[in-house]
Amino acid sequence: MDYKETHINFLYDDLIKEYGNEQGTRLYALMCKKFVNLCEKEMKSENHEINEHVFERLLPTISMYLTLMENDFTQEEALMIAHKEIQHHASNMAEENAKLTKMPFTYGLFKMFAKSHMKKKYPIEGFTVEWKRHDSNEIHFNIVRCLYRDMCEKFCCPELCTVFCQSDITAFSGYEPKIRFERAGTLGEGAECCDFHFIHGNH
Repeated sequence: MDYKETHINFLYDDLIKEYGNEQGTRLYALMCKKFVNLCEKEMKSENHEINEHVFERLLPTISMYLTLMENDFTQEEALMIAHKEIQHHASNMAEENAKLTKMPFTYGLFKMFAKSHMKKKYPIEGFTVEWKRHDSNEIHFNIVRCLYRDMCEKFCCPELCTVFCQSDITAFSGYEPKIRFERAGTLGEGAECCDFHFIHGNH
């Protein structure tokens, strides 16, 4: 098991670029070992989407982060590297999201699929979503229970959750100016919920 099948499939190349061939390869091997170890301990869900969150996004990042701290990186340095890798993926997502803005009625299409998308991609096994608004001006929902916070706490790295929270802002920037994303806080940052506001931009 390595990172090629995960959301951070570019990790090896990034490590080599940053630390050179020898140290980059060594760190990557240690991260893969940790990743395999964590995967073996984690039960697979019957829900495919939960498995994607856990085995393609959460555990790869957690094992990268924990490996760095076990190898003389400070928590601050490890967080910075995790942030950089997750932002790399979020930037790729922003490019994907930007494709929707090329279509007419961007907001209308987004609104049409928002609820079914959330139900499928953020299932009740891992997330509690409360819908607040779903109209022609704004889509607003709150996540009050989040698999990302639960998993980061389980592996004793609650501070890592903010790295995932911040990636939303980057990924959703791809919808601008047709759809503007706003948020007041996240569970990972200590707020009572993660609030998601998608506001109709240029008509």
